[in-house]
Amino acid sequence: MSASISGLNASNANLAAPGDPIIRKREIQGDVLVGLQKDEEHFLFFKIVDVARFKAALRDYIIAEITTTEEVLSREIQIKAYKASGRRSRLPFVGLNIGFSNDGLSVLLGANGTDGMDASFVAGAGVRAAGLLDPVDANGKPDWLAAFASDTIHGVLLVTGPAASASAAKSPAQKKVDDIVNVLGHSIKLVYRDVGVTRPQRGHEHFGFLDGVSNPGVRGITPRDNPADDNQGVPGQDLLWPGAFVFGYPGQDPNQPFEKPGAPPAMAHPWMADGSYMVFRRLNQFVPEFHNFLQSEGRALGIDPQLVGARMVGRWQSGAPIMIAPLQDDPALGADPKANNNFEFSQDTGERRCPFAAHIRKTYPRDDLEDPNKVGLLNPEGFVQAHRIMRAGIPFGPEVAEDEEKTKHERGLMFVCYQTSIIEQFEFIQISWANATGFPINKVHPDKTPATPGHDPIIGQAKGARAMDEILPNYPMGDTRSTLNMPDAFVKPSAAGYFFVPSISALRNTLAHP
Repeated sequence: MSASISGLNASNANLAAPGDPIIRKREIQGDVLVGLQKDEEHFLFFKIVDVARFKAALRDYIIAEITTTEEVLSREIQIKAYKASGRRSRLPFVGLNIGFSNDGLSVLLGANGTDGMDASFVAGAGVRAAGLLDPVDANGKPDWLAAFASDTIHGVLLVTGPAASASAAKSPAQKKVDDIVNVLGHSIKLVYRDVGVTRPQRGHEHFGFLDGVSNPGVRGITPRDNPADDNQGVPGQDLLWPGAFVFGYPGQDPNQPFEKPGAPPAMAHPWMADGSYMVFRRLNQFVPEFHNFLQSEGRALGIDPQLVGARMVGRWQSGAPIMIAPLQDDPALGADPKANNNFEFSQDTGERRCPFAAHIRKTYPRDDLEDPNKVGLLNPEGFVQAHRIMRAGIPFGPEVAEDEEKTKHERGLMFVCYQTSIIEQFEFIQISWANATGFPINKVHPDKTPATPGHDPIIGQAKGARAMDEILPNYPMGDTRSTLNMPDAFVKPSAAGYFFVPSISALRNTLAHP
């Protein structure tokens, strides 16, 4: 069991350098910058029904149980030592974090308690769904699980831990959930609860692809493990300023090289320091339909169905990027964290290796916007880095049965990400990149004809059918024009929420204050 993000490597790599900010690790909740250790994660969405009792439970029990960044980092070191000893069982680490919606903060702080905070956070995920092109009804209401559509959610508790042993009736995380629910008692109403579990193919989502490979590093947190570049963690993992994800630190300036610190993101309230905005999206994945589509398109195009999938995602299922392995999988490359993310898209100006609309190129275009004369940006790569998010999701739902030709059981990804601006980070990526058929802009085919990249084939949302350019590879040469038409979405949001994850001090001194 290990942290899911940031490329954390408790090794002898250089952790800090002159100029790195000092991170208040005891203040920041552990899932934000590093990730709670998780084989299993329980999501408890609640409504506060007795404010005084809830604040008392927060003061007397919950705050002391919150897992901080300092604890997560310490656990990573213990896990590494434990594995080095040859043991393979899971250490019984249980994690707990908490976040609040705008409605929840308003209940705790009063009607004006969230004035000036991120406009999308204040509006709420339900109001923002239509703008993200999520499925909505005629009135703009999102097509979500009944609990999310019909009730008010004030907060979410994240409880993580190892999976239950064969001899145990409950996992350590489930036992902690029972304790928390008992302590909170009638101060809350549980609106919805769900659980995510890592798949047997650890680190891979339900379509089968290695996930979370390209998460950024954080200065002052992520070890430097690339001797050739002091601005990276492992090769290809750029180190960003913590203010991109947590308030109270230097951030990313979109008009400057990403290595230079930008101004700290503006805080509407002092208690927001060391806190972060969390986006939650329950993404249903239609796995049999996706793989049937790969098979049928592969036959129609005369290429390996696995290559169709790799060009849609930008990686093979092993995690090997098609920028490095364009025509066949390289499992050794995919399994190597020091190699599987070490590339740039400017090496592929005509999408010979990787389609412009491939999922990983859409959601993190790297140096693909390098020409400021075309894009109109002062610093294109700095612009890209200013829109990054820190992901910390986990799969949910059962494995696909052998006879499941069409989805019978819900499964997918509990998508979680952290940032200091929902508008400029998560929503920008979804709206301006993943959903935008013209992004990246001003691109041309190898024969110099204009290219329309199309939708992100994995998470791109649209009101109608979707399409992406150049599913057939033109590598190492060729000018074959091809379009992949996708009449059905393979990923559909079934619930969502915007939350603020406060610091320990904010919980103690502001939110739990009588």
